[in-house]
Amino acid sequence: MRVEHKRSLAPETVRGQGYAHRVLGIVPVKGLDGAKTRLAPRLSEPERARLVVEMLDRVLAACREAGAIDRTLLVTPDRALAHGRADVLVDAGTGHADALALALADPRAAGGALVVMADCPLATAEALDALAGAARPLALARAHDGGVNALALRSPNGFRPRFGVPAATTVAEARAAGLEAAVLDDPLLALDVDRPEDYELLLARS
Repeated sequence: MRVEHKRSLAPETVRGQGYAHRVLGIVPVKGLDGAKTRLAPRLSEPERARLVVEMLDRVLAACREAGAIDRTLLVTPDRALAHGRADVLVDAGTGHADALALALADPRAAGGALVVMADCPLATAEALDALAGAARPLALARAHDGGVNALALRSPNGFRPRFGVPAATTVAEARAAGLEAAVLDDPLLALDVDRPEDYELLLARS
């Protein structure tokens, strides 16, 4: 399987690359209780909760504006976080792996999915469209720590990508499933805010 390392593409290339249909946007997010504990040296608990909501707002706005996304599914144990801005799939709060498995098994994901983590505050509609356009049939947006912050999959077909592992691991697992992956290094999707140093990067970029 060929692995392509690409920069983010211009929005108009999504149609040019023939992305055949709009897909389901999937945004997993935990509840606010005990959110982002690794940021405790930098932010109080109310500040951390507020940051989670602000980052989620930005990600949901990017999903709403992305041409490649038909509708957005928020996967969370806390239904109140949606505020009517997305469909909600209530999960057990046992982690992103279980949340994503639940979402990708949902009939709404049968035509393809674009998953983006809720703590990617620099995400834009253009970045998500570029990711969707690169999915032939799978594209990953690599995090600055080498993991995966977002991915687009034209048709799940039983493949269950994992987050919280290196992008190279996801690429290898896709290869084993017979899927070709493209890996994008897009600075707008590379930042996820988990640690104090991530928060400082966010402040610098903002």
